[in-house]
Amino acid sequence: MFVEERKQSILNILKQKEKVSVNELSDLFSVSKVIIRKDLCQMEEENLLTRTHGGAILKRKIVDKIILKDIAKEDLEEKTALAEKVVSLIQDGDIIFLDDSTVTIIVAALLQKRKIKISVISNMLEIQKILSENKGIEIISLGGIYDPRTDSFIGEMARENLELFNPNKVFIGIGGINVDKMQLSTCTIDEGKFKSTALKVGQESFIITQSKKFYQDSIFNFSKIKEGMTIITDHNISEDFEKKLIENNVKIIK
Repeated sequence: MFVEERKQSILNILKQKEKVSVNELSDLFSVSKVIIRKDLCQMEEENLLTRTHGGAILKRKIVDKIILKDIAKEDLEEKTALAEKVVSLIQDGDIIFLDDSTVTIIVAALLQKRKIKISVISNMLEIQKILSENKGIEIISLGGIYDPRTDSFIGEMARENLELFNPNKVFIGIGGINVDKMQLSTCTIDEGKFKSTALKVGQESFIITQSKKFYQDSIFNFSKIKEGMTIITDHNISEDFEKKLIENNVKIIK
């Protein structure tokens, strides 16, 4: 195995296990501990991981402001799979909230094609436009200050209007998730306040996230990961993360 192939394998292992020891890697790749330590040192210099005593952990990223249109086509297959899981949870008669994310746009596109009678509350303009083509779906817009970066309405007006409703299912996108601290984060304070309000008004709370976001944080922590929440993610979630969440009575759909 070439060095770069071994490094990629180490990264893949870290994404699954969160942490790994030099001894484990030495046995797995049948190379000396000296070589493994050299690999880990180089990978730390490349900002890929953080070395620890006897091993390494995956390096967490800090994610700044995101412009949705710039990431709309990233990981499209993976996001579509997440959206399909969301749609499978929505039934006739539901009153749901969809916030602004690339996954919820796909959710709206899938719902638009379904014969279903539901009410959808959303602060995202694109979602409202998509769902307007389905006469069985009642669309509830919240108003507020328009943010072109996320194509959504935010601010106190939007947040206060959201408090007037009682959705039975709330679907929230996030910027980062930290299982060690049991925190959900997003890119701005306004977004965070809005998402926090959505979680409070919903009877059931669903967090939509790609597994890669378990290794990154955004600037503002808007909520703790609480008992009774459901996290919708992909199959690449770390076994350690999944175990801790389940121990804290958080449901995982993957």
